[in-house]
Amino acid sequence: MTKLKTALFVLTLLAAIGCKTPKDIAYFQDIENNSYVAVSDSAEIRLKAGDKLTIIVHARKPELAAQFNLSVSSQRIGYTNLNNGSYQMSSYTVDDDGYIDFPELGKLQLRGLSRAEVVDLIKKKLIEGEYFLTDDFVVTVEFDGMYFTVLGEVPKPGRYPITKDRLTILDALGVSGDMAIQGIRKNVKVLRDEGQGKRVYILDFTNANQVLTSPVYYIQQNDVLYVEANDLRKRQTTNNGNTLRTGSFWISIASILTTLYVGFIK
Repeated sequence: MTKLKTALFVLTLLAAIGCKTPKDIAYFQDIENNSYVAVSDSAEIRLKAGDKLTIIVHARKPELAAQFNLSVSSQRIGYTNLNNGSYQMSSYTVDDDGYIDFPELGKLQLRGLSRAEVVDLIKKKLIEGEYFLTDDFVVTVEFDGMYFTVLGEVPKPGRYPITKDRLTILDALGVSGDMAIQGIRKNVKVLRDEGQGKRVYILDFTNANQVLTSPVYYIQQNDVLYVEANDLRKRQTTNNGNTLRTGSFWISIASILTTLYVGFIK
């Protein structure tokens, strides 16, 4: 009977292991109730060479604003079509030196500026040139053709547009459907353009402090977020790759061996 009890104990243990909840699935496991975690300094999207913007000047007298707004019919080199409201406008592309060529104002250096700073710069130039009075016009600036990419173990991998000045890595995961269960939370990679190449940052999403204070907590244009698949998911790419790794397989084997052992003892 002692041997039978030992066999039953082993079977029970294997069953418990097979039903155990996998670790490292929940985000931010280091956070306690009502605790506070420092967050990385807010990083607005700042313009780089190749970025595109739609810039529109609105005025009480539309004919005055028209000279500053590039319509599609202008067909100027470096501008692409964009449907904006009830009419089409063209977008400006920041050149390799960081400039755009703005009607009447000429070359404007935009590299390193936020969207709000671009608005302030253009308004200042228009007022200094005495084209408008302070309260007679409004300048709107929108991102055009600026993206980030999410790849790997998410339900909706792909390229997504940047539509606001501050976009967090949690926002990026949210629009792509969140990490799948098969994604490795402790090895999420973010590739970012820095200098002459891409720098790779690795994040552990079970650790709130590491994620929230990371330089890549706020997404920038052209960032690539990659969620690596776990071993279970990788083995699914081969025939019967997970058969010998599952708890149910070993439980079945243990059950058969226990049955044979009990029959032999009897």
